[in-house]
Amino acid sequence: MQPNSTDHRRSVIILYGTETGTSQDFAEEVSRCLQRLRFDTEVVGLDDVVYGDLHSYMLTVFVVATTGQGDFPENARKFWTSLLRKKLPPTTLAGIQYGLVGLGDSSYPKFNFAARKLEKRLGQLGAVPLSESCEADEQGDEGTDGAVLAWLEQFRQTVLTRFPLPEGQTPIANDVPLPSKWRLKQSHTSTDDGSPDLSDVQSQAHKPSASQLLEATLIKNERVTPLDHFQDVRFMVLKTPQTVDYAPGDAIAILPQNMPKDVTFLIERMNWQDVADNPIHFISTSASSTSTPTHFATNPIYRRRGLTLRTLLTEHLDINAIPRRSFFAAIANYTSDSMHKERLVEFTDPQYLDEYYDYATRPRRSILEILQEFDSVQLPWEEVTNIFPAMRPRQFSIASGGRLKHLDDGSTVFELLIAIVKYRTVIKRIREGVCTRYLAQLPVGTKLPVSLKTEGRFSKASDMAGTRHLLIGAGTGIAPLRALIYEKAARRPVAGKSALVFGCRSEKADFFFRDEWPSLLSSSEHDETGLEVVTAFSRDQKGKIYIQDRIRERSSLVWEYLRERHSAVIVCGSSGQMPKAVRQALVDALTEQAQKRRSEKPSNEHTEHPASDDEVEDPIESHEDAEKYLARLERGGRYKQETWS
Repeated sequence: MQPNSTDHRRSVIILYGTETGTSQDFAEEVSRCLQRLRFDTEVVGLDDVVYGDLHSYMLTVFVVATTGQGDFPENARKFWTSLLRKKLPPTTLAGIQYGLVGLGDSSYPKFNFAARKLEKRLGQLGAVPLSESCEADEQGDEGTDGAVLAWLEQFRQTVLTRFPLPEGQTPIANDVPLPSKWRLKQSHTSTDDGSPDLSDVQSQAHKPSASQLLEATLIKNERVTPLDHFQDVRFMVLKTPQTVDYAPGDAIAILPQNMPKDVTFLIERMNWQDVADNPIHFISTSASSTSTPTHFATNPIYRRRGLTLRTLLTEHLDINAIPRRSFFAAIANYTSDSMHKERLVEFTDPQYLDEYYDYATRPRRSILEILQEFDSVQLPWEEVTNIFPAMRPRQFSIASGGRLKHLDDGSTVFELLIAIVKYRTVIKRIREGVCTRYLAQLPVGTKLPVSLKTEGRFSKASDMAGTRHLLIGAGTGIAPLRALIYEKAARRPVAGKSALVFGCRSEKADFFFRDEWPSLLSSSEHDETGLEVVTAFSRDQKGKIYIQDRIRERSSLVWEYLRERHSAVIVCGSSGQMPKAVRQALVDALTEQAQKRRSEKPSNEHTEHPASDDEVEDPIESHEDAEKYLARLERGGRYKQETWS
């Protein structure tokens, strides 16, 4: 890969590692900032380059999210692995100057580990940071935006100082629109008329491994919560004719579609009716542009000939997303109403980040709702992929394992437990999840392209050979734990015993898979296979009871599984406060049991059996000791957390 500009002295490559698209959004924001400093920019996924490419650019910027247990995102692992080769000399990246943004979530113990590991390795290979790195926290008061924007302003000043503009040039003002590198154009036929063919463009883009792409048929879509329950939760089953293996903790990624009524509304709102169903293609607006459009990166829609604007809006562009600040900047260029323009520009100003948050993020306003309110905005259809964000695949943990994975004919089954997202916002509007709304209305028999994400989320913790588990799950977080339980059941008697601590609102409403557990329960407390179940139903009594309360109540069980059985811990469910509360409860339970056992043991009594390895390495006398012990379990792969927002 080579920089676009013929002047390599002022070129920058911005590399992102992402699972959900947030890192890519911030990478594009960095790109726009540097374009205004008259840099020629490339925004590329990390796995689409090799480290040697970085020498072709004046500057490199990394924007990297941390996933799972301090891991790199899927589209960054090949690049990261290439940097770990032992034979690389310490001068491999000498001369490379870089900036680094890490995106993390402090509810995970290994906060921003991917960015930290990358920075350490870059230094070992001779690269030099241009400025202090940014560690953004999704749990922060201003989310990731606040930290990234503060860093970006400092980075901008550093870049201007280190790489001053040539004499006579000034930065491009914020109110001057940046030129698009790609636009849409109508085709005379269903294929191109000399412009790059969509299928040709797609062939240049990164595509997932073919072995992971599957066509699945929906064979069950069943609501498993009562109609009067606050949440619609679906048990969905997908089947593919291939024999595919997967492990507990793996996921299925599904690309949703927008509802036809929403697409029609947008087309009519923007007066695009005359072009909506005509074939279109991309054209480059810059002779120096050699890369594919960012939106080409992952969506197979671009292999389709005869692509139309309606199809693009239905299957590729997230017209119901909560907009980023860049969206307001883009649409402000297409209004003649001075009051509307002033308000839209205000949302893009970092000093008014609270205004943006209160208007868009907190009430979760969608793009369509904003275009309704700012009704003077008239967008050119040719620019839609430069204005609207790309539709991202949504991942759902697979709930099936063991004997549930394959049918007698060799076909593969994926069972999913999906909460349909629907709630009322603070401005009293109904908000629905784009993907779950799409899935909820699909009839049995629908064929869906899906991707199997085999990322080893449980890795060492899901090694069945004799491993015991303490499984902790809330709500639909039971899905990956069920997969592990069935996988272990298929490996009896070598698989170790497990305890499941499960929490939900009500035993009658959302105690998922309750009828399955009796057949899997241990036959006795001395049974070294099977399962024991502890439940917490938060709304079934006057005082609320959560899983962290049960963990403290059953401190002896926690001690038994962690200190005596040397079990692995897996925590699954919503991110935020739950995983923090569970970890603190484990610390409290271990501390209580340690103190109790010391007080019950006579001072002159000698233990009949040698202390366990855990006790020798991590004696627990305080909360701090218990926390250090859990940290050691985490480093050794015995404490896993799989949570989602």
